[in-house]
Amino acid sequence: MRPAELINMIYFSYLVVMAWVRPLSAGKRLKATIAGLAAICLFWSMRFIGQYLAFLPSSIIRDWLPAPLFLVAYWTAGLYFTAPSEKLQSRLMRFDRRVLGRIHPAGIPRIAAACLELAYLLCYPLLPLGLGALYIARMGRCADAFWTVVLPAVYLCFAALPFARTLPPRILAEAGEPVLPPTKIREFNLWILRYGSIRVNTFPSAHVATAFSVSLVLLYLLPLAGIVFLGVSVCIAIAVVLGRYHYAADALIGAAIAMAIFLIFLMLR
Repeated sequence: MRPAELINMIYFSYLVVMAWVRPLSAGKRLKATIAGLAAICLFWSMRFIGQYLAFLPSSIIRDWLPAPLFLVAYWTAGLYFTAPSEKLQSRLMRFDRRVLGRIHPAGIPRIAAACLELAYLLCYPLLPLGLGALYIARMGRCADAFWTVVLPAVYLCFAALPFARTLPPRILAEAGEPVLPPTKIREFNLWILRYGSIRVNTFPSAHVATAFSVSLVLLYLLPLAGIVFLGVSVCIAIAVVLGRYHYAADALIGAAIAMAIFLIFLMLR
C-alpha cells in the first residue's frame, strides 16, 4: 500500500469514528459513516487494481485518485459542524483587528485586488496543477512523495473542524468589511463559495495549507515550478485574509502546518 493511500485510510477512519463520537444528527452521522467507509474500501482496493489493469493505467489511477477524493474529504468534514464557537471567533477577530487595523480599502488599487482575488481562485486548481507539473516533467514517479506532504497538511485542517468551529469572517457583520475593493473576480469567488463550499470556516486554513504544501514539495522536486507556485501561494495567503475569506490566524497556522509537515518529510527522506 502506498503511503498516500494509508494516509487517506487513517483520515477517513478518523471521520467514521468521529461520526459516532460527536453529537450529530442521525442523517449527518449516516452520511459521514457511509462516505468514510466507502473511501476506506476504495483505497484498500487500490492494492489489487494492478491485477486487473496494466501497470501504467493502474499507476496513473493511484497517482490521481487522491485528487477527487480530496473533495469528499472536505465535504464530509463539513458534516461535523454544529454551532460556531463564539469564544474562538471572538479571539480570531481580535487578532484580525490588530493585523488589519491600519489597512484601508481605498489604499489598495483595484488591479491589485483583482490579482489577489485571482490568486484565491487559483487555490482550487493548484493541487491538480502541481501533480500535473510533475507529470509534464516526466516525474510521475514522485506522485506519492507529493501526496505524502500535501495530504497530512490539509487533512489536519479538516480534522480540526469538529472542534474549531467558526464561521468565515466575510459573513459576520462584526468582522467588518473586506479590505479588498469589490471586483468581478470576487463576485465569482463568492458564487463558488455559495454553491460549492461547506459554508463554514476551516481553522487552520485548508486553502493556505494546500497551497503551501504543494509549493514546498514542488520546490524540493521541481524547483522552477516550485518558485512559481510559492509566489502564488503567498498571494493566496494574503488574499484569504484581505478578502475576509479566512481569519489572519487561519492563514498563518495553515502555512505553518504545511511547513512543519514538509520539514518532517525532509527529515524522513
